[in-house]
Amino acid sequence: MRSTPAPGAPRRRAVGRAAAALLLALGPVAGPAAAAADTAADEPPPPLPQVFEFKGERQACSQMGTDVVEQEPWTRAALGLDRAHRLSTGSGTEIALLAPELDATGPALDGVVEGGGATDCLGHGTFVAGVVAGRAVEDSGALGVAPGAALSFLPAGDPNTGITPPGQLAARITEATAAGADVILVSTAAWENSTALDEAVTAAAAAGTLVVAPATVNTVRGPLAGYPGQHPEALSVAAHDPEGAPVVASPVLRMDGELVRVDVLAPGDLTAGPGPGGGHVIGAGSGVAAAFAAGTAALLAAKEPDLTPEEMRQRLMSTAYPSPSGSRDPVGGGGRVDPVAALTTGPAGEASHAAGDRFVPDPSPLGALDALPTWAVIGGGTLLIVMCVLGAAVFRNGRARGWRPAAPGEPVPTGPVPERVPEPRHG
Repeated sequence: MRSTPAPGAPRRRAVGRAAAALLLALGPVAGPAAAAADTAADEPPPPLPQVFEFKGERQACSQMGTDVVEQEPWTRAALGLDRAHRLSTGSGTEIALLAPELDATGPALDGVVEGGGATDCLGHGTFVAGVVAGRAVEDSGALGVAPGAALSFLPAGDPNTGITPPGQLAARITEATAAGADVILVSTAAWENSTALDEAVTAAAAAGTLVVAPATVNTVRGPLAGYPGQHPEALSVAAHDPEGAPVVASPVLRMDGELVRVDVLAPGDLTAGPGPGGGHVIGAGSGVAAAFAAGTAALLAAKEPDLTPEEMRQRLMSTAYPSPSGSRDPVGGGGRVDPVAALTTGPAGEASHAAGDRFVPDPSPLGALDALPTWAVIGGGTLLIVMCVLGAAVFRNGRARGWRPAAPGEPVPTGPVPERVPEPRHG
């Protein structure tokens, strides 16, 4: 007899073969509910609810997820998180999350977030919290990039629309820096800059804190430059889809006429993770991409705590999967972020090695390699002597016959060569 879940509790989704194949291809598209999987395993699965990075004032809040998908999202394999977590889980690092709201009551975030609430109209803050530091949950394939990191929540932005003024971001960055955060994740950027915001990022970098922010902001007028992501000491992140292609496919101009700077790409389209209430939802946008990059920065900060914010930023850029257009690509920046490469590459760009004694092989039973030159000299001298003996015999026999060829059956003289008597001259 199948048990009935408690009202409001997320349900587990079982996935048939056809649905599982679709899940592996698209990641966040979930399979049918367990009750329906027994009778309609080959039917396309219904989509998960979607959360919003921004929305209109009159637009309804995002729907809560009611199902938990058992399969791993495409982002987990694409980033190699299982391999990365063998090197670092972010333990010992502090991530400050700036978002309008955050529901910390779900199982992936329960007891993880300091300062989280129980409501999230947009669903975005809850989602990126799960992306950056969500814990493992039984029968769930979703897992945060840095599940060992501590996460603190600082409200920034309108809870109904997501719009965040630069002055509020500056105040929250200053607060997070004073609290000793290693990484500050700005999940919703401002499309205007301010002197206070620039000064806050500069102060954070001087204090040893890396600010990670979206490269762009989605508006009704199209993508605009995101701040503080354009600050030279912040890590500017843009989104890519499951195929690795940038979501914003064309360069974006800033108000000053310069191109928007993109440092790295990270997953930011059709991504799945926990939403308000604990069920799984779909998230997208450059703020989601910034969350994946911030989690990677936390992994690196935990493994190499002596790195400066600029060194972490450069490491993430230099170890990313390169863009086909090179590191100066205005759309893809340094390429797609690669947590495993960032954790296994030294400061000079060379792969790091595990500590240990130097391997020295046992001596060969045939002798040491440094004896080869001696044997070569001896062999060469012996060959020269043999050639000289053979050459002397040829010379002696040829002289005995007056340098004419030997006739058939003619014996070859072996004794001393007689002196040749000159013939008398007739005259």
